[in-house]
Amino acid sequence: MADNRRESRLPIDVKVDYRTAGSFITDYTKNISRGGLFIATSLPLDIGTRVRLRLTLPDGDAPFALDGVVKWVATLKEKDSHPSGMGIEFVDFDEKVKAKLESLVKAYENR
Repeated sequence: MADNRRESRLPIDVKVDYRTAGSFITDYTKNISRGGLFIATSLPLDIGTRVRLRLTLPDGDAPFALDGVVKWVATLKEKDSHPSGMGIEFVDFDEKVKAKLESLVKAYENR
């Protein structure tokens, strides 16, 4: 799989809730950047699916929501270094959410 990332990813386990057509799912990120995240899941959504994400930060702050689009998926059948899951690109987020996301990424970059 080619690495077309515009932002470096940080290995962070953050609780993320998202809604699919039929259910509400809780999983964890495996990495996150200013532009997106990877959710480890055995049931990834289809590429192009738009999702509403709610991130629960480790510092105890209230969860915050943002929208994303599934850009790629990795399945258990693939023989690469990725666990099963989906890469999601953040879209349409306001300045308040952008600042919170920047703060999260910056805090982990400095660890």
